[in-house]
Parts: sequence; C-alpha cells; structure tokens
Amino acid sequence: MRTNAMKRLLCGAAALVCLSSCGSKIGKVSKIPDSVPVSGTTQTTAPEKEPDEDQPEITSVEEKKVEPEAVAYKEFSKTVQAESGELSGNAKKADKREGFDGKGYVTGLDEDSSCAVTFDLPESQYYNITVTAAADKKAKGVLSAADRSVGEFTVPAEDGFSLMTFYNVYLEKGKAEILITSVSKTFDADSITVEASTEIRDLSIKAPEGKLINKNASAEARALYKYICGSYGTQIITGQHDTCGTLTETRRVYELTGRAPAIRGGDLMPFTQDMIIGENEIEYAKEWAENGGLISYMWNWTEPVGEGGSMSCYADNTDFDIKAAVTEEDIALLSPEEIDKLLEDGKISEECAAIVRDIDKVSEKLGELNKANIPVLWRPLHEASNGYYWWGKNKAAYKWLWQLLYTRQTEYHKLDNLIWVWSAQSADWYVGDELCDIVSCDIYDSGNTSGQVDQLIKLMRITEKKPAVISECGNLPSVSRAAGEKAVWGYIMQWGGSYLLNEDGSLNEENTPLDALIEFYNNDLTVTRDELPDLGSIAEELRQKDKEAAEKSAEEEKKEKDSSKDEKDKEKEKEKE
Repeated sequence: MRTNAMKRLLCGAAALVCLSSCGSKIGKVSKIPDSVPVSGTTQTTAPEKEPDEDQPEITSVEEKKVEPEAVAYKEFSKTVQAESGELSGNAKKADKREGFDGKGYVTGLDEDSSCAVTFDLPESQYYNITVTAAADKKAKGVLSAADRSVGEFTVPAEDGFSLMTFYNVYLEKGKAEILITSVSKTFDADSITVEASTEIRDLSIKAPEGKLINKNASAEARALYKYICGSYGTQIITGQHDTCGTLTETRRVYELTGRAPAIRGGDLMPFTQDMIIGENEIEYAKEWAENGGLISYMWNWTEPVGEGGSMSCYADNTDFDIKAAVTEEDIALLSPEEIDKLLEDGKISEECAAIVRDIDKVSEKLGELNKANIPVLWRPLHEASNGYYWWGKNKAAYKWLWQLLYTRQTEYHKLDNLIWVWSAQSADWYVGDELCDIVSCDIYDSGNTSGQVDQLIKLMRITEKKPAVISECGNLPSVSRAAGEKAVWGYIMQWGGSYLLNEDGSLNEENTPLDALIEFYNNDLTVTRDELPDLGSIAEELRQKDKEAAEKSAEEEKKEKDSSKDEKDKEKEKEKE
C-alpha cells in the first residue's frame, strides 16, 4: 500500500541513517542550499555556475607540477626470538613443541597475555612483518607495531610452526615495538621477523586490457572504461560523494578549489524505499553528465522486506537473512509474475522474492540513464567482507547475490551502461575476473596522507587484470606522496558529509586541510571534470567500428554462403553427368 506524503518524508529522514559508511553519515549541510524542490521540475545550481551571494568566491589556483616525494628504501632484515621479548599475563617460555628456532618459544598467549619485542629500524619506510606461531586449536592473534594495530592473523591447528606475514607496513626510523596477543584461543609464538619491503620500490602498474565483462556493453560504457584503463598508473581521476539527492559536496569542492571533481558519487537507496529524500538523484546524474562529468552509484540497500522492515542496511539493525534468500531456482531472467508464481508455489522464499523486487526497482532508475546513453560506475554490495551490512552475513550467499544482480541487470534489464565495481575488500570474497570490471577498497585511516600503496598492492594481488580504485576515503592522500609511492589509482573518491564539511557548510579541515584540497584538484597528476577527454567522440568512433565490423562480418558470411552454394551447385552438376 502506498503511504501518504508525510509518512514518506518521515521515512526518508529515518533512512538517512543508511547513508553512513564506516560509521559516518552523509546528511544535509544547512548553509549550502540545494535549490531543488521536493517534487516537480528539478532546478539545480551546478558547480560551474556562479555561487550564491553568501558563498565565498571561487578559488583561482594555478595547476602545479607534482614533485614526487621519494619513498626511502634501506636493506634490513632481522629476526627476534619471541622468548627474548617482554612477556605479560599467562605468556611464558617453553621448549616442548617441536620445530622451534633458538632456545625456545613463548606459550600461553591468550587474550590477557602478550609478547613484545623491539627492533631498531634504520629508515622510515615500508616493512614486512612475519610472525612464526603454532596452535593446538585454530587461533586468532593480533599484531601491533609502534602502538598502532596492524591487523589480525590466523594460526592454523598444526603440530609445527607456521608463518603469517603482514606486507608493506610503514614504520618510522628508530625503536619500534612489535606486540602480539590473542583475540581467540591460545597459541605459541616462536619468532618475529621484520624486513624492508622491496615491493613498493619495484612496483609497476600495467594498463589492463580495457574490455568490459558485458559483451553487449554500450559504446559510452566502453569508451569510459577504455579511458580509465588507459590512464590507470599515469593519472588519478578525482571523485566526490554527494549527500543523497543534492550536489552539496561537489559544489563545495568547486567553490573551494576552482575545479569540479571528474566523478560525482550518488546513492540509489531512496528508490527501494517509499520516500521523497533523494528522488531527484537521476536528474542530478543527467545534469552532471551533460556538463561533462562522470557518474558513480552505490546502493545502501535497506533490508528488502518493504513496509514494516527496519529500513536499515546494517547487519546489526536487521534480522534479514540473506541465506534464506538463496535458491537453486534459475530466477535471474524471470518476469515479476513468474517470480510471484514461484513464491506462491513455495519454490522460493519471501526473502528471495523481495530481493528481486528491489533489484527491479533500482534497475528501472538505472535504465533511465541507460536510455540517455550515460555510463555508470556501478558499485553495489559494498564492503561485504567487513560484516557491516546484511549482504555481508554469509560469503557464499553474497556471491550468489552478486551473480543474480549481474545477470538480472545485464541480461533481463539490458543495462548495458554499467561498469561493475567490486568492493567487498577481501580476496576470499572476490567474485572473479568474469564478474567485475574494477576492483576497489574503502579506506578510513584518519590523518594518513600516504598514497595508500599498501592497499593498492593488496588489490593487485587479487587481480592485475582490472584497474584498482579507492571508492571511498575519509581524507584525500597527498599527491606528492602518491606519486612517490607510485600509488597512481584509477580514481579516488572522497566520502562526503562530515568527512568533508562541517554543519555550517565550511570545510572540515581536520580531515583535509584547505591547502591539501586545493593541491589535490590543481596538479598534473589528478584529472578534474574540465580535463576529461571527449568520451562522446570516442564512443562514436567505437560505434562506427562496430558498424564496420558488423558489415564486414555480414559480407564474409554472404561470401561463405555463396561459396557453399557454388559447391552444392557443382556437386549437383556432377551428379547429372
């Protein structure tokens, strides 16, 4: 049943909770008017127009040549025996388990115990850290370096010791304490090794082939993907996420830097909820594209049960069970009526039917952009492996859902304008080279202005056949550090809301200071909207090549048929003789 307008508005306000990523909400910024009505004709104030009188003048900045900030490298490799470190809690020295090195090892490492060893590092640079450990039952440990958590590691249940390595950890020159403890079960530690990483020094980014997974992809989508693949490793395309249903953040970036982001990021969440907020999203996308910009969409998919649900996309706020939706029925190409019949016959669950209904709603909106020949960098089911969202509750079910989404949108809805961006974050959750065009990660590492080359290398380990991008970040990297690290991502998109702006609309300089923002948008390494190539012309060239290829194929097919007919005629003549 359709709710009334007031209820729709209230529901929309409640659903803004789902516009959060990594715990931060993109909400309205009070001092920057959208000039967009909640219904009727959309009239926007695009970034390239003059700002309102109460806004600051657009910054005029000269583009600078990036001077790469060199990444240091000094050879170093040292192993410290765990038993020589500082022990706490139940941790103690032992020598009973076979296979240890040195005079013994440390046993009894549990959640209340730790082992700390210290290294004297010769240079501020990237290091690989290896823990040698063993456990009777599979255990999980956590490693910290220089008072900063590096990450968790799994110790397999084996008789001997196993190696667990953290790659490309940046550590400052001087004394650095490496500490290990358990987060589940008890394990033994034999040694810790720290060595200088050569991976960044030797990093080389090769441009991918540039062929989309959808063989029927539109000329516009192919042109955009060809450009992204071609510039990958040489230039970084800029991007900014906007508050849902506004141009707030992209507009502000333009006012402060004099340059508009090349990519405008939006959210399709409103279209699976009966609400007003964000209903102008598609109009904004069309306008941005008409002004030469690129479009990226994510989908904060609130639980697909319709009215009465939690209206949340977060796993902790909904009981929606993605595993209950999984079916062996081949549903991807079925009509809504056929889906309803399967539900009525008890062959699929309500969860399954609800998922398909939502996919169809979102596809209808993406279809408007498809009809307008606007390609979309499409990033659904984001951050699955961190468990924040309902689609990340089960790895197998997530992969089933990705396949369903891809097949239904590509083959049933014929959305040939989509460029598929995977951002589940973990190799175990990778959907495969045949089901995505771009691999990405979301990075929230406050104050870290490096090029995040360690995260780039992690994605490259998953696949080097696809360009790697930062689909969300809390603060922008320094372009000089990115250049020095050779961390030339395909594109980088900053998250909006409080990560970019304060409540009064001013820049939140705790995340990205004004001079850093200006530098990011005014240099020869990054690409802004005004610097994008004429992708329409490239698309037209591709269309012409398609036409020529089709004509050539038809001509060859005709020749083959004529040749076959001649052969048959000759055989008939011989038979008559």
